[in-house]
This record gives sequence, C-alpha cells and structure tokens, in this order.
Amino acid sequence: MILNQLQRLKSRLIEPPLLYVLPLLLVVFIGLLIWSLIPSPSNKLVITTGIDQGLYYRFGEQLSKELSKEGITLEVLTSAGSVENINRLNDPKSGAQIALLQGGVGNPSDHPNISALSALFDEQVWVFYRHQSFKTPITKLTELNQKRVSIGLPGSGTRALSLQLLGLNGIDPEKDPKGVIFKDLNAVDTLKALKANEVDLAILISAPQAPIILQYLRSPELAVMSFDQADAYALRLPFLKKVSVPRGVINLAEDLPKKDLTILATPTSMVVTDDIHPALITPLMRRSESAIEQLGLLQKEGEFPSAIGFAWPHNEDAKHYLKTGPSFLHRHLPFWSVVWIDRAIRIGLPLLAILLPLMNYLPMLIRIRVESKTSGIYKRLRSLEERIRQNPQLDWRAELEEIQDQAIKMRVPKKFAVNVYELRMYIDMVRAKLSGQRL
Repeated sequence: MILNQLQRLKSRLIEPPLLYVLPLLLVVFIGLLIWSLIPSPSNKLVITTGIDQGLYYRFGEQLSKELSKEGITLEVLTSAGSVENINRLNDPKSGAQIALLQGGVGNPSDHPNISALSALFDEQVWVFYRHQSFKTPITKLTELNQKRVSIGLPGSGTRALSLQLLGLNGIDPEKDPKGVIFKDLNAVDTLKALKANEVDLAILISAPQAPIILQYLRSPELAVMSFDQADAYALRLPFLKKVSVPRGVINLAEDLPKKDLTILATPTSMVVTDDIHPALITPLMRRSESAIEQLGLLQKEGEFPSAIGFAWPHNEDAKHYLKTGPSFLHRHLPFWSVVWIDRAIRIGLPLLAILLPLMNYLPMLIRIRVESKTSGIYKRLRSLEERIRQNPQLDWRAELEEIQDQAIKMRVPKKFAVNVYELRMYIDMVRAKLSGQRL
C-alpha cells in the first residue's frame, strides 16, 4: 500500500501543472537563500568625533539629527581627536564605523581598512598667545624660546599637526625643544591655563564657529598670531593652505577677529571602515551636506563636500555620489524603501538568470513525460495482447477496462491531447479486435 502511495505521489509530482510549479518553488527557495545571504544595512551607526565643545562633535550631533530623518540612529562619541579616532576605527570593540579626521593625520598605507567619503570643511590653525607673555606681536613659531606652549593632548589631531609645524622650525619636544616648555592640555583646559598665566601660547586646530574658538577670540588677554610664512608652510605641507580671515568676519557685532589675519587651514574628512554597508553611503553623503549647511561655516557655496583635500583612498560609492548626486530612487523615495527595492533587484536578476533558461526546458520535459505515460500504456496493451495470443481463453476485459480508465484520466496540456486521443483509438481498436476474435 505504501509503495502504491509513493508511486502515485511520484506520478503527481511530474504531472504537467506541477512541472511549472516545481521550478517556481525552486526559484522561490533560491531567492530566499540569496535574501538571507545579502546583508541588510544596519539602522544604527557610531561616529567618533572630538571634544564636546569642538566642531567635530557639533558636526556629529547635527549629522545624527539629519540621519534620524532617514530612520538611522547615529551615536556620537567624543574623543581626544583624529589619532584616537583612527585607533577606534581599527578596534572592532569600539563599535565605530565612521570618523572625522584632520588633514595630515594618519598614514593611509598603515590603515588599508579606512577610506574617505569626502572633505567636509576646512579647519583653521590658530595660534593664541597672551599679550603679556610677548613684548611685540609674534608672527613666527621660532619666537617661543622659554615659553610654555600647549599643543594638545596625545591622540589629538591638534598635537599631530602642531608637532609637524614645530618640526619645520627645528623644534622637537623630545629631542630638541629649543627651550620651549610643552603642556599636554585639551582646548578647554588650555584656555583656563592661559587666563591663569600658566601657559603662554596655544596651538589649536578648529573652524572659527566652534564654541571653544569663540571663547578664545572673546578673551581680551589673548591675541592671534598671523603667519608671515603661510606660503612656505603650504608648500612644505601640501594638505595645508593659506587663508585670509578678514577683520570682523566671524562676528561683526563683536568685531571678531579684531584685525585681518593670515593663517593656515587644513581640510577635515569623513572616513569609514571597509565593513560599512554600501547602501549607507548615500544617506551619509546626503545628510552630511545638510549638516554642513546647518552649521553655517565660513566657506564658499558648493565648496564642500569635496573629493579633494585628503590622502585616504576615496570610497567608490562616495566618489560616484559626488559625480552624479543621489539616484532617482533616493531623490523620490524614503531610504529604507530604496534599500528593499535594491535588495529585490539584487535578488531578482540572478533569479531571472536561473528561471528563464529553466522555462525553456519545460516544454521538453512535458513532452518527455507525456510520451513516457502514453508509452507505459502502450506497453501494457502489447503485454495484454501477447498474453491473449498465448492463452486465447484469458479474461481480458477487466484489465482492458483498467487500461482505458487510465488513459481517460490522463491529464496533459492541450498541445499533447492528440497523443491521448490516438492512444484511446488504439485501445478501442484492440477491444474491437479481441471482441471479434471471441465471436
């Protein structure tokens, strides 16, 4: 009985309607398999920025607000600066996939897992000093003999760039300090130390809109150094550029700065690790543009985000975005809708590549199956005729009725109906022949 049921099941599985269903079920199974293998982008990201009163942190906070409109949660971490940010990107335990890096910090060849999305904005190199610590306004970093100088905390981009600038002037805190006394302080503690006459000069790297820079500019006991050798620095360190800061441009009402300045600037880049999902690049690029606009930075319209100003390898998706802008779908649909459409396309194309050739084989499979079933009935008829020839007294009617019933119940596409009708005609011929012999 079990064998009969298995035989009927086998017969049903290769009936013409199921010959269409089974390939579709196979395609659905493969589709679900591919769907499970294509990772969906995470809706939670982590960015490592800078001190909580710096521009990096402000940008991270603004970017977090913008990404929330796309249904993406961005956690903003404070840090000592760019060097620590690079270390976090290389540490899977930190959870950071995105970072802001100051120009000139880090060697790309040492960190092949990091690529840049774009340069976001320029940061200015500020040298603040106490009026009372110098007899005349200073214009060169060689005038620091016997002075107490804050160059930022270890791990900060400020410290990294400060060491490069001082090194060009023959000053090395470790080997040859030239009488300079170095202090390891962050920007907030440095300002307190300057006001308390515990530090004479500080080097800071930040855009002028950073709250901490405004505090420095508003301090009457402090002055800003104008770089007489700005062109030379820009030639020696290609990531730097000479910029002019007109009097009052930062705050006209408060007349900040108090005079025209010539200082240096370095671009800040947003970088990512190579394990970030490609689908997240577009919302990061779009929302970083909005974040830059909301910060109200002093820069030319359309200048940022930019594909130049960094040494890190340029992320291919970000490069494409900067050339062409957001896709049609990203311009008209919510981010997660685009994600699901993109996943459907990634799955649909290989499935079509499987399904179309498979559909071409279906007619052949159906023909083979129909011929196989009719051939089986013909074999039963020939077997019956042979047994009757050997034993003319054999009762053949019941078996012939069974064979005819099998032929009548045979289900085939209309294209092959003629095969069934020919089979039935042959059965009728056999019946007529055998009936005539009995008469």
